Order: sequence, then C-alpha cells, then structure tokens
Amino acid sequence: MAIRKDANLLSSAERAELVGALHELKRTGIYDQFVLRHSSAPMSSIHSAPAFLPWHRRFVWDLEQELQRVSGNSNLGIPYWNWPSGNQAASMWNDDLLGGDGDAFSLAVTTGPFREGEWTVVNSSGANAGPLTRAFGRSGEDTLPTQADIDEVLAVTPYDSRPWRRSAPGFRAQMEGWVGPNLHNRGHVWVGGSMLPMTSPNDPVFFMHHCMVDKLWHDWQQRFPNQGYLPVNGASFGQNLTDPMAATPDGSIGSRPIDVLSSADIGIIYDGAIPPPPVTEVVLGLDATPIDSGISIPGEIDRFQLSLNRQETVRIETLGDSDTFMTLLGPDDGTREITNNDDGGEGFNARITQTLSAGRYLVEVRLYDPTRTGGYRIQANRIVSAPTFPTLNIGAVPLAASIGAQRESDVYRFVVPSAGGYTIETFGDTDMYLNVFGPDSQTTQIAEDDDSGNATNARLQLDLQPGTYFARVRHYSPTRTGAYQIQVRANDSAPGTPAIPVLTVNAPAVEAEISTPGESDLYRINITAAGRYTVETLGNTDLFLTLLDPSSDSPQLSTDDDSGAGLNPRITIELQPGVYFASVRHYSPASRGTYRIHVTRS
Repeated sequence: MAIRKDANLLSSAERAELVGALHELKRTGIYDQFVLRHSSAPMSSIHSAPAFLPWHRRFVWDLEQELQRVSGNSNLGIPYWNWPSGNQAASMWNDDLLGGDGDAFSLAVTTGPFREGEWTVVNSSGANAGPLTRAFGRSGEDTLPTQADIDEVLAVTPYDSRPWRRSAPGFRAQMEGWVGPNLHNRGHVWVGGSMLPMTSPNDPVFFMHHCMVDKLWHDWQQRFPNQGYLPVNGASFGQNLTDPMAATPDGSIGSRPIDVLSSADIGIIYDGAIPPPPVTEVVLGLDATPIDSGISIPGEIDRFQLSLNRQETVRIETLGDSDTFMTLLGPDDGTREITNNDDGGEGFNARITQTLSAGRYLVEVRLYDPTRTGGYRIQANRIVSAPTFPTLNIGAVPLAASIGAQRESDVYRFVVPSAGGYTIETFGDTDMYLNVFGPDSQTTQIAEDDDSGNATNARLQLDLQPGTYFARVRHYSPTRTGAYQIQVRANDSAPGTPAIPVLTVNAPAVEAEISTPGESDLYRINITAAGRYTVETLGNTDLFLTLLDPSSDSPQLSTDDDSGAGLNPRITIELQPGVYFASVRHYSPASRGTYRIHVTRS
C-alpha cells in the first residue's frame, strides 16, 4: 500500500530512499522509458481530454511500482508537491531531495541529487539531451496555485462535458488549467526548463506534481461520491469509461479509466485523507413498483443494485420527462460493462433488455446532458419466464457454439449422476473464460478458469457430487467474439475420448465437414514412435490447420493455411511419442464446406 505524503514533510531517511530508487531506475534505463512513454503518447489523448486524470494516475502508479520494486519497500509512495507551500524556499527543493533552481544563464540544475553531472535528460528519441534544467517563475508563471485556487476548482461539477475537449465545462478542464485558476499547467510553467515539453517526466518533480493533481482528483471524488467519470461513451476512442487508454501497457491493473477510478482499490493512500462516504446502491427489485429518483447535482450518477438467482431476461427502463442514460455492469464485477442505452425507452428514456445469468448487477443512471438536473423513475421487469439451458451430456461430442456479440455469456446445464472427477473444457481458437456453479444453484460458484486448457482454452478438473451444475462461458476480452466447442467428461477418459475423433497414422483420410460458420473441428493424434509426420486436408474447401501439443508449455506447435494441394493446409513436422491434437477451421469464419483429413509418416 503506497502512502503518499507532502514532499516537504519527508524524513531524511525517506528522502534518501526515494532518491536512491530514482537513481537506480535511471541507471537501468527504466526511468527513461517512462519519459518516452509520455512523450510518444498522442498529445490529444492524454491532455486536453477527459482521460487526462486517469491516464496520469495510471502512469504515476506504474513508476511507483518500479520504485517499490528496486527499493524493496512496498509502502514507498511518491510524495506530492503541495503547491501552496511548495515555492522555491520549500524544503522539497533542498539538496537532499530535488535540488533547486537552474543556473540564471544555462538553466542547468547545479544543486541536489539531480544536478548536472549526476542526472541527464533524454529527448523524444531517447538520446542524451544534456543536464536537467529549471527556471523557477521565469517562463510565464511567477506564482504557484494558492489554497483558494484549489478550493475553487474542487467545488466544480461535473467531471467533464461535451464536446469533451480542452476547455469543456467541468472539473477536469479546470484541474488541467485550460479554464479557471490554472492548477496543473501553472505548475509545469512555473518550474520551466525540462518541465515544459512532452519529455517533462525527465524532471522527477513531474511525478510529485502529478501526485498533487491526482490527490486533488481523489479529494474531489471523496467530496462528490456520486459524480462519476465522463464520458461513458460518445467521445473519441480512448476517452470513454471502458476504452483502453493510449500508451498504457497491460499490467496488474487495467488500462481503462474505469480500472483506476478508486485510489484505494489500486493501493494508494494520501496522508490525512478522509475516508470516502459510502456510495449508496438502491436495491432494484424485479417486477416491483417503479422507484422515484432524480439527478439533483449536475454530473451525478445514481447507482442501483439488481440481483438475480437464476438466468432471466430482464427489461430495465426509466420513466418520466428527463433525458436519461443507463449503463449495465456485471455480473459480480462493477467494472465490466455489459451494455448501455440512451433513448431506447419512451421519449428520451433509457431502456435495456438483456438476458442475464445469475449474479449481482450494477445499473448506473445519469442524464444525457451532464450539466442538467431532473427527476425520473426506474423499474426492472421480467419479460419471459426463466429460459431453458442447452444441456451438456457427460462424455458427448463437444458442443459447437460461439460468442456472437460483445460481452455475451453462454450458460450450459449438465447433470452429474455420481460422485467423481469431471473435466469441463473448451476447444478451438477463441480465448475463453469459464465459471462453474452448483450443485443445484446458478449463483454458488465452485471454480473459474482462463487458460488451463489447450492454448487459450479454459479447463476445470473438479471433484463433483451428484446434482445439477451450470457452466458459464464468455470470451476473455469483453469486446471480442468467436467460435468454440465445449465438453464435459469424466476424468477417467482422455480429453475428447470418445467424443474427439482419432486420426490413425497412415489410415485412409477421414471425411468431415465445417457445417456451421465459425466452427472448428478437433482431432486426436496418437504418436507411438518418433519420426517425421504430415497432417493435411484434402478437397476443395479453403481450410486453416493448427497442430497442438497439450503437454507443452507452448501448446501450439504449428499452423498452416495453403501449403497443401489447392487451398488445403499441410503441416510436416518431427514429433516425439505422445498425444497431439489437430484443429481445423474454414479460413473464412463466415463459410462452410466438406473436406478430408489424414496423418502420414514419412
């Protein structure tokens, strides 16, 4: 847990630890990578836009993780530059932390641990660009933000507004400094020198500066717990609530604004911070009387909790004269957006109709125009009886299916007749995620899995008691789709036996068919002697072939498109004794066709 303090209040030991960690990151080149990450990001994606605050929160957090790693201190937090008490006479500019102003002529910093000869800066190409430079109060801003300036900005709502650009009315634009008292931008200009261009992270004060920016966003979130990030959608890509942000790599936390909205959830504590008031989630009951509600403060978001104990098709809608916007998230994950709606209901009301699996859902309602207020009513109703589920028969041929829409989940039912070990597994080229519930319950989760099967397939091996169980399958990425197969079998059978056809070496070719667009056929190959083998298809269908070794850390051995006759794939490879699998699909996911397949030994 990172504890972020006022930089002026750090002890001598804390200053030495931070400086040492920064120099170690510089020595190994990691620090310069952060400079280049900032300088190479599109300017309009990380500044003058809604994602300015979440992008820099994640950026600073990433450097903080590296500082904790090299220092061995998991509580090391980057201190914040408290502007009202942070002018050039403040102790943070002493020689044991940041050093002071630059030379009157060259601007080079000549004091402290980042002085000329001890610290160099890089340009946007990564090349050495000389010493760190500063020009306190000499680049166009001669004062830092006051507490009165900060208080003025902390009172502004909503977070942002259309057209979601530089000076749109809202907290973000005032915090950034394009309108209002000018907070963030003023700090950069006051320091001057290396803090002016997009390579400004060259100066370690950049991170303390952005810790202050982040602290004030955190304080604003505590003050207005029902004010959410805007926009949810409708802005350019990378700015919406669930869009991946530019120049933000995969990490232990996500790369979307929604992934970094809570400082506490990503392990940040600011000294003296007041615990946030609880965010109220009103229970939304199925088929209950509509709930009276309303947006009383511009930008406010109302939150409702909907719990289902079985799969249901549900209609959630607002009623009244206000122009509402609704977002549905879950199940059991308040950051996973399922869908949203603007005017699907009567007039300007929002309406979402969705088949949902058992679980807890979050419904968020705001006004389409974040600068307005207004009342509304909200209700949730079943529109059909509980649906039937496709049944997976234990040991049967894998069932072919597909995730055909973004954020879709497929639910299957299977009955375990006797206690024992069972495997639930997906097959194919789609990255699948699997949850299993039961016995005799759609809400009691037993286990979940991502990539324990072949390649990116999911596999769960469970000891189960007699009863009815439910398997929920989705794409690992909520925005992706794809075909897959799913099977349940007893653990005393090999994967796919007898369900997965076996290709016998040097036997006549097996006739088969891609009968459904997007389908993948899976075959088992038993190799008893080391040698050179060829797996190929025959016929007039354009196919794609993947050869898998389930015992390998990298299961995918080889792929091929058209190396065989005509549009057929052919893989020739040296194999050791063992069990292998061949996956065949049409090159075009929208097409189908017949083919033959065989395995031969050279």
